[in-house]
Amino acid sequence: MGDAPTSDMDSNKVILGSENPSDVDRRPFGGLEFQVSEVVERLEAGVNAQDATEEEKKPEERKISTGFFEPEKMDMDEILKVLEQLVLKTDPSCESMEPPLLPTDSVTRAAILSHSISALFSRLERSHAARLGTHIATETTRWMAHLFRLSDYNAYYHQEQLEGLVRVTRMLLHHKYPRYLEDGALAFSNRLPSIYSCVASPLGVVQHLCRQLGLPLACVRPVPVDSSGKGMDLNALDRLCEEDAAARTPLLVLGEAGGPPLGGGSPLRALAELCGRRGVHLHVRGHALALPAAGGFEQTYSIADSLTLQPGPWFGIPGLPTVTFYKIPEPLTVNDHSKVVNSASSREGALAALGGLTAGAARLAALPLWTAARAAGAKRLARRIDAAFRSARTVRALIAGTELRLLSDRPGGDEPPNMDIVDAISESSACVSFQFAPAGCAERPPPYYDKLNSWLGQVLQREADMINIEICETESYGVVLRYCPLEGVFMEEDRLSEWAAVLDAQLHVLTATVALREPFQKTLQAHPSLRLVHVPGWAGLGGVRYVPPGWEDAPLEELNSLNRQLVETLRATDGAFSCGDGEDGMACVRFGMVTADTDVDELLDLVLSAGKDVEENSKALTDMTEVLKKGISAAQEELDRSAWQEGLLRRVPVVGRVVSWWAPPQPCPGRRLLLTHGTLQATDDIYRLVQKKDKEEPARAHSPTRQNTAP
Repeated sequence: MGDAPTSDMDSNKVILGSENPSDVDRRPFGGLEFQVSEVVERLEAGVNAQDATEEEKKPEERKISTGFFEPEKMDMDEILKVLEQLVLKTDPSCESMEPPLLPTDSVTRAAILSHSISALFSRLERSHAARLGTHIATETTRWMAHLFRLSDYNAYYHQEQLEGLVRVTRMLLHHKYPRYLEDGALAFSNRLPSIYSCVASPLGVVQHLCRQLGLPLACVRPVPVDSSGKGMDLNALDRLCEEDAAARTPLLVLGEAGGPPLGGGSPLRALAELCGRRGVHLHVRGHALALPAAGGFEQTYSIADSLTLQPGPWFGIPGLPTVTFYKIPEPLTVNDHSKVVNSASSREGALAALGGLTAGAARLAALPLWTAARAAGAKRLARRIDAAFRSARTVRALIAGTELRLLSDRPGGDEPPNMDIVDAISESSACVSFQFAPAGCAERPPPYYDKLNSWLGQVLQREADMINIEICETESYGVVLRYCPLEGVFMEEDRLSEWAAVLDAQLHVLTATVALREPFQKTLQAHPSLRLVHVPGWAGLGGVRYVPPGWEDAPLEELNSLNRQLVETLRATDGAFSCGDGEDGMACVRFGMVTADTDVDELLDLVLSAGKDVEENSKALTDMTEVLKKGISAAQEELDRSAWQEGLLRRVPVVGRVVSWWAPPQPCPGRRLLLTHGTLQATDDIYRLVQKKDKEEPARAHSPTRQNTAP
């Protein structure tokens, strides 16, 4: 595998996307259309294409469909424009009118182009594609094994992250259950297989494994966490294996080396010795497996039966496959619970399970990794991993100088030369996990600190985009913040001071909020009109509900309306106030994060003053509403009474006609409500005034106009 130029090797800042500005295509798709077309033309140059017949050249008649979408024929430029518009529309955070520039450095372009080439290779004959895929996979396996110091392994390349583990587990089922190929799940109906996983590991891994293989969740055997809080308890694992040996079949142990979220893991040497003694397959995954590429180790290791590597995130190159290195299990021997087991048949079952792993199509999946390794060179890829570990160590040293609590092990990469490679992987981490906790706290912090850590993580994600902070929730430590440079873009050293300034400013806010929280609650007790409210998920000082005297038995709707109006009034003064809902579902005033110079008494006085103003306005509005209701009701009753009294004789037969002839019905007089007195008055004077104005308008219009004459 070729290496990078010498000038590129000596660079301390290793970023695969760093190139000369003139070499980078600034278009959204980086000129990939031209490159793909050029590659396809070169590959097809050696193929003698036959001329199309006259029948094939005739345009195909368009078929009209009523209910299905039929795309129109478009050239590649129009298709790319449509893609650019889709990229723009599907990005909610994009404010510009142009699509974001996608990374198009030389290594990334090589990886992307390899997918087009792989699709083109699918047109080859099956035997030809198999030979080609075998050659590419063999070279890639040799390169990856040398880079990560592995020996005596086969490799399987796949796009889905857990697909390799599923294939390995299927191989183990064929190995342990010779009738699995014919009977399927019935083969282990009497003796369930056991899959051991630490309770601190992601539950989705074993759930995905059981769903893909049709195994019941009863196959999963959770292993407690070690007393140190890192990795699984090996003594508990040994006891579980001993219990399962009589009625179950111990199948697989899922170990981790630098796994999320705390970057810890079990001691691999002791774990491998236990699995070998119990006859259980050991599979290891985690970011610490990338350490041999950055540590300069000369020795190799093959302590695990299988392991998963993620070169795509580790190298910072999109589109690369995941690699699962595995060993073919040894033949079984006859024992008490498997009288019909035959070594040859079990071996054939395992090899049958491997049939899907060694197919030509599966081997050709290594082409993107093969292409990227050729384009970047071994030393450049190793420097990228070393830079990631160095970034983790730098961030950890910065956090160690603050009042934050570190939870992860020391990131690897600076081990002594004589340290064993397996011990280095077991003891190192690839991430930095930390949290804001009380001083001297050795266990899980109080629940309120989960809200504070969530707030800190959200602020860092929003205001410090130079580093990727992940918010994780753990069973042992609550909410934890995590930085893992091997999962994406890592922070450059020249921006470390900028991130440190943002972190320091937010820590001052956190410290001040925690320090003023207790005085805030004590001062609140001196104000009977203000009641402390617990707001779920709120990290600020707390919630307060304003209940003035006499409102204790007020309807809930009026009390909620009063507090919402209070929040609107307060937000006109300070945006730190917001409206929230307490545990009882009623509205309250939320106090946000504060600084050390915040005066708690002044804040509460402001709330009381604004609350009294809102209360008075609300009372005046309530009185006005009552006046309107009573006035409208009285007016309606008076109008109904007048209409009934005047129309009583008119409703009598024969007499009504005489009354109507003698006294024609007059229009019903209107009523007006005087809000100042709350009384009703007739509207006759208003009608007379309006009629007078109507008569004066025509007379004024016909009056002669006096013209001014010049002197």
